Amino acid sequence: MKARKKYFVISGIVLLVMLLTGIGLVAAWGPGRCFDSDFHSRFHGRNFHPGFHSKDFSEFILWRLDKKVKDLHLSDTQKEKYEVIKGKIETHLKEGFEDRKRLMEDFHTEINKEDPNIERLAETIKKKIKKVSGFMEESLELIVEFYETLDENQKDRVISHIREKAERCRI
Repeated sequence: MKARKKYFVISGIVLLVMLLTGIGLVAAWGPGRCFDSDFHSRFHGRNFHPGFHSKDFSEFILWRLDKKVKDLHLSDTQKEKYEVIKGKIETHLKEGFEDRKRLMEDFHTEINKEDPNIERLAETIKKKIKKVSGFMEESLELIVEFYETLDENQKDRVISHIREKAERCRI
């Protein structure tokens, strides 16, 4: 009976350690995350998208932008141009966050009414889609403007990075 009790105790301890290790891993990396993931998980076919629901998104975009640009080893004039473009992007992101916040407040106000005006909601969302489209166009123009300031070696590095990313997204 003592040997049997000993096995139960040892098995219980092993299961408890495994359970605590599993909880620790989930707490550290989150459900569905990869162990090698950096700031946010890579979501293409593997994990859920983290979402764009707070000011953290603009900080993340600017952090990521700085990280990628740092690898290009810009000259002083290129750095100045980059800071101007980064400032414009930061302004756009902050304005976009405020617009999204207002849109969500209006949406919740309208949808919680006893008789919500669905046509009004649809028109508001259509306007938001047009604004986002305009923001994307402006951002692409800023990227092209920055790209034109790069020398040939830097352009080659950017293009090879884009090709690498595009290859991962190929269907």
